[in-house]
Amino acid sequence: MATQFCKVEIDGHVMTVTIDRPEMRNALHGEANFELGEVFDSFEADPSLWVAILTGVGDRAFSAGADLRTPFDKADPRAFQGMPVPQTGFAGLVWRFGRRKPVIAAVNGFALGGGFEAALACDVIVAAQGASFGLTEPRVGLAALGGGIQRVVQELGPKRAHALLLTARRIPAAQALEWGMVAEVVPDADLMAAARRWADEIIACSPSSIMATKAVLQSYYDLGMEASNAAMFALPEVRAMLSGPDAREGGKALFEKRAPAWADPQ
Repeated sequence: MATQFCKVEIDGHVMTVTIDRPEMRNALHGEANFELGEVFDSFEADPSLWVAILTGVGDRAFSAGADLRTPFDKADPRAFQGMPVPQTGFAGLVWRFGRRKPVIAAVNGFALGGGFEAALACDVIVAAQGASFGLTEPRVGLAALGGGIQRVVQELGPKRAHALLLTARRIPAAQALEWGMVAEVVPDADLMAAARRWADEIIACSPSSIMATKAVLQSYYDLGMEASNAAMFALPEVRAMLSGPDAREGGKALFEKRAPAWADPQ
């Protein structure tokens, strides 16, 4: 698909999406949010794409969050509750609940406000050493209403979350790693190679198994431990995994001492 505010590259089963608004430090206005929503819609719908990587162009900013300088027509019929975002939220990700496929955030520079929320909405965050993170909306009279407040509490627990949220503080990549929000910190020049390495580890697994795993994770978040265990065998993704070709291919490949040939998920 043709894009104006991001670059989309496909390499095998991996789609890399690069926010491309360097003049605005990769902040997103309404049009960019809707475009990213369509990009991630297409990612979810394409069975040949198994993993996505989200990053920002340049080395200064993953995303500075919402572009507060570009006016938005609140009467735009595409707007969600009068806001310049699709129903899937900022960057087409933060309210994309029930997403079936993994997304990796490769954070270069700072991820602030909605930019941090977009990274938190991803499954794995890989950060450059020079990256920093913060939900800085209270410093401009706003609040992190794109799921950031809830996700920070979920990721960090209440006390660390309160310390971060109530100060609107920025923290460096090393601290984000120490607190468990970031999976790996690498030299700035190695960021995209590291993100691709994580993607390759995921696509070495059965995509149907990854979808089933994500569905069970979501059911745990939604229902808790006991109810999730009781309900998981009824999940469509789990049923598809158990009845699909990969469940047979995995054992066969192991017995034959070869790499498995996974099927595109349906």
